[in-house]
Amino acid sequence: MINSADADNGCSMVQHGVVPEFQKRYFDYFARLDPVFAAHSRLEVGRPICLSPFAPGGLFTDGEFYSDWFAAQGFYDGLGAVVYSHGERRLWLSVARPENGLALDHVEGFARLLPFVTRALRVAERLGTLTDRQAALHDTLAAATHGVMLVDRQHRPVFVNPAAEALLRRGQPLRVRSGRLVACDVAVDTALQIALAAGRVCDLAVPRHGQRPLLLSVVPVGRRAADGAGLDASVAAMIVASDPDMRPWPRLEGFARLYGLTAAEAKVLAALLDGDGLEQAADRLGVGRATVKTHLNRILGKTSCLRQNELIRLIARTLPSLREQ
Repeated sequence: MINSADADNGCSMVQHGVVPEFQKRYFDYFARLDPVFAAHSRLEVGRPICLSPFAPGGLFTDGEFYSDWFAAQGFYDGLGAVVYSHGERRLWLSVARPENGLALDHVEGFARLLPFVTRALRVAERLGTLTDRQAALHDTLAAATHGVMLVDRQHRPVFVNPAAEALLRRGQPLRVRSGRLVACDVAVDTALQIALAAGRVCDLAVPRHGQRPLLLSVVPVGRRAADGAGLDASVAAMIVASDPDMRPWPRLEGFARLYGLTAAEAKVLAALLDGDGLEQAADRLGVGRATVKTHLNRILGKTSCLRQNELIRLIARTLPSLREQ
């Protein structure tokens, strides 16, 4: 049986031979009487402990826990050990016997097993931590307005966020061909493949028909950095695609709340960030040019900015470039 417990709660991770009714009663009542968990903070990880009120050095005493829970199931003695410890949480592995006769070879065999159990639990925790970290990282990248792609050493994408997926569609400047990331422009693709193969930082201007060029930044990812970030070990580079035709700050609610902007002022700010002049913003919002100018002056006053370009710089320093959800 492997039990997990801390100061407040616990659960059975693996068990065999314990009657379900007794399993429930253990965590409902008897866990607080169990001398194993009462003493677990003093128990050394990987050190076998005798579970018996009769053997020298046995952890049990002939009390309510032993008589009403342990012996009540027909157990007589056994062995146990803390196999994992992290903070206040402990994992306890125990083996109980229905009759007397705990021999030295039983103790030695149990002791030989413990390092393997402890190592397996540590590996499992490591894998679980990495999985959680990877999921969190991918969720964060998925919310970015910039296209983000992670590629392996064969230049194959292993992660593509939604913004990058849009750049890989038909008619766009990037492609996945035979599993590899390529640029449609021959000169750009040559530079991209060289940068990926050499593992060096590189910025590339990717031409687009009828639009401003796309800026492609190639950043190599070392194995140590990939491991520290929880990335798959195969990741060799991160490619960030910046689209100058896309407003990088679609989410303005937080900025508006921070500086006390009214709903009307926030709409004017959004129009200006889209590249509208005062006339275009007025037409879009259905108000007069003077009204837009008044709102802009109030925004500048609330943000302590003197000019519109200073306001844009303030927004760039304040807001992350996250997509609307």
